[in-house]
Amino acid sequence: MMWSAKLWCFCACLATVGAIRISNEKRSGSVTVRLHAARGGSFAAQWDRQSKQRLSLLGVQHTKGRLGSAAARRMMQRLEDEKALHEIRAQSQRLHALQYYGEVSVGTPPQSFKVIFDTGSGHLLVPSATCDSPACSKHPRFFENRSSTSIPIAWADDPLKRAESDDDRDTQVMSFAMGDCVGQYVRDRVCLGLACADADFVGMTEESNNPFLNAEWDGVLGLGQSLSDAAQFNVFGVLAANATPRLHRPVFSVFLGQHIEDGAEITFGDYHESRMVSELTWVNVSQEGYWQFQFADFFVDGKSTGLCKKYGKRQCQAVLDTGSSLMMGPEKDVGPLITMLGFGHDTQMNCTDANKFPKLAFMIGGKKMEMQPEDYMDRSHSDNQKEGVDLCWAHFMPIGDTGRGPIFVLGMPFLRAFYTVYDVQAKRIGVAKANHANQASSDEPSAATPAEVPLVAVRPAGDDLGGDSKRLSNEKTKVKEVAKSALAKKHS
Repeated sequence: MMWSAKLWCFCACLATVGAIRISNEKRSGSVTVRLHAARGGSFAAQWDRQSKQRLSLLGVQHTKGRLGSAAARRMMQRLEDEKALHEIRAQSQRLHALQYYGEVSVGTPPQSFKVIFDTGSGHLLVPSATCDSPACSKHPRFFENRSSTSIPIAWADDPLKRAESDDDRDTQVMSFAMGDCVGQYVRDRVCLGLACADADFVGMTEESNNPFLNAEWDGVLGLGQSLSDAAQFNVFGVLAANATPRLHRPVFSVFLGQHIEDGAEITFGDYHESRMVSELTWVNVSQEGYWQFQFADFFVDGKSTGLCKKYGKRQCQAVLDTGSSLMMGPEKDVGPLITMLGFGHDTQMNCTDANKFPKLAFMIGGKKMEMQPEDYMDRSHSDNQKEGVDLCWAHFMPIGDTGRGPIFVLGMPFLRAFYTVYDVQAKRIGVAKANHANQASSDEPSAATPAEVPLVAVRPAGDDLGGDSKRLSNEKTKVKEVAKSALAKKHS
């Protein structure tokens, strides 16, 4: 199969833009953060300089300066256990680099940062004021001395202990495919909207130019279950237990618009029935760490594929991953599935209106969760193609061993089609068909939650399939500028 080269060629030239939407439900005890999508270059990270294994920035991992600490040993073991899956997530980002990010504030008074909300990592990571790298100068930095509630943390082994000096602190060295960063632990007030709690996070003290210099986000907020060094570093876990005002439920929920230009949001402390066109189906987490669950089968146009039978009682295993922009799975399963979907032996093909593609469904919790063709594939036309001939590509990627057994990584295509809810207390996942009707943005924040955070959707400058190299955004000023520019060009 000619998967890699062709998929790389096609995905590398894609550029996308997301839009804002505000929820109109009135409900207390939750915080809805509207997300925006940004597409840029590769954000893949390396395992370390010696082994050259690649990990995803969205699954931030690190090595410690204090290598003798128990936390360091636990962390290195976790890295060893999870490195294959992180490498797979990194490959997804290299092929189709797309992120949704929103805003978090840290400190008293609050200092704001744009962060990627990532279900595949466990820490909050923001630039520190002590960082003098050029990349840090392009982003907001966290000033500990400007926050009345800031506490420097000495060791990950003792996340409640205040550091007596900067020389007596754990140091993290994080290596990326195209650069590096260094960080230290800090405790402070972390807020999502108006919901706040004291939590530990990482302040980056050094950043390389790539990938940080031109990134439109500042950091990462991990939402994994047990991927952090200690419970105090699991920001949402801390908020679920201790937030002021209290969250309505110990859950967060993810809504992505059907198309990149549509609205997106993440709600902390509740879920919204208006985002669903079906009831939630709940399934238990099958293996802790990532949000992993089992499903029984794939269906193509209503017919069982039987692809999960060979796994016995384990059935098919999947991870819901906001840090992956494709759907991925074992090649022995993805290959036949792609063929059943009408793509022959590859993820892309030339297509015309005569090509009809089937529906794809997952059997989750005893219910069929169905995707339309437009949910799992794209159809685009470029200038070098004949009239009436398009390029169709399925948002799938075959992968090898994940270190967790055969597993499907369900990224953004799945998360656009389905509204997902993550219960950190009961360790279960809720899935419902997403409601994409009435996605128009509102000009004013609603009274739905303690706070609504207005966000902007961005596609960084770069050539897309139509040859458009402009930066696209749903910022009102930018939209007006682009419209004026296009009008002037038309009449020139």
